[in-house]
Amino acid sequence: MRKPRSNPESKEWPQRPERFPELMTPVEAALFLRLDETGHDPTSACRTLDYWRDRGDLKATKYARRVWYLRKELESFLGNKTEQ
Repeated sequence: MRKPRSNPESKEWPQRPERFPELMTPVEAALFLRLDETGHDPTSACRTLDYWRDRGDLKATKYARRVWYLRKELESFLGNKTEQ
């Protein structure tokens, strides 16, 4: 069975996974960072991820014409934000 594709254009958040994968879509990364709990919708959360990526605060991987986030990079980002 295929996993439903997360759509950043949607105003509704998908269900939070019990366990996050090692390679995440922008919407999954936003859920991992709990941006859904800060008043963001999926579209604004993806814009926030883009902003952090453009500033060099958050690393992403481009593969197959899409942006993906490695779990270890998200954990490192949180660690850096926690130390500030």
